[in-house]
Amino acid sequence: MARIGIGTLASVLHRVGTAMRAGMDVRAIWEREAARGRLDYRRHAATVRDRLAQGDSLAEGMGACQGYFPPLTVALVDVGENTGRLEEVLLGLADHYDHLCSLRRTFLTGIAWPGLQLFMALSIIGILILVMGMIGGDVDVLGFGLVGTSGFVTYVMIVAFVLGTLTLSVIAVLRGWLGTGPLRVAMYIPVVGDFLRTSALSRMAWTLSLSLNSGLDARRSMKLALRSTQNPYYMSRMATVDESILAGREFHESLRQTELFPDEFLNSLETAEISGTHGETLGRVADEYRTRARSAATALTATASFAIWIMVMIFLVLMILRLFMFYLGSIAGGLQGI
Repeated sequence: MARIGIGTLASVLHRVGTAMRAGMDVRAIWEREAARGRLDYRRHAATVRDRLAQGDSLAEGMGACQGYFPPLTVALVDVGENTGRLEEVLLGLADHYDHLCSLRRTFLTGIAWPGLQLFMALSIIGILILVMGMIGGDVDVLGFGLVGTSGFVTYVMIVAFVLGTLTLSVIAVLRGWLGTGPLRVAMYIPVVGDFLRTSALSRMAWTLSLSLNSGLDARRSMKLALRSTQNPYYMSRMATVDESILAGREFHESLRQTELFPDEFLNSLETAEISGTHGETLGRVADEYRTRARSAATALTATASFAIWIMVMIFLVLMILRLFMFYLGSIAGGLQGI
């Protein structure tokens, strides 16, 4: 089942939260939502509208959409409804997803031009394989036996396989499909680890602040906070942390025993617990880590761009050298025939 895009979700939550704050009836709001946007969104909005008309809660209506709305959104909407702070939760979620969109835009915008250059370099190599094979008969541009039309097809398949494998590998690591080991290693890689850590902790602090402010109990608040990191590295210790909280330990004590969280984050959490200002302190921590996440995203973008440019440069230099050696060989062959 397809899931709603985070950009669309942020807009929806902002519209619904603003309309509810203005005093509009929630059923009327979703009646309007069911008439706007793309077909898949209208269909799921109609499901929410129909469930509301039957007397169900908004969380139940969103949950009935079979995973279209993220579990974190459904869970926090349920908290907001049960505590009478639904508008605040909706608008807070909208800001949260806007932040995620901003991080994504920063990265994609930064690597767009280097990515285009890499695509052009790979395309030029493929065209040379095709054209030089036609002109020279058996000219091997790369030196790997890729010549003419068949060589071009093989080259395209190899490039597609390599790029597809790299993309799938990154997704597998980030989603924990290969276990937490590879992700644990990635967390210690400079720049990459900083981005993964700060973005995860900013989401965790924000979710914990919002859930505690909404009156949710400690165990469920921490479970939601750990899930909101969307990082298997942190979520892998959820059961251990929950058992510790159930035994009566504080948040910072329960998290510290996992040895996964930085001291700075735990010290801020300890201060919040001692002073009893969870919402205010964690809100500041979330804002601080959001700022760090933006800086880390910028650094990651610059690093990825530099890596792509290096790849392009290597491709071009190798091609120039290869063509130069080919023409030297052609000239030498011509001189020998004189």
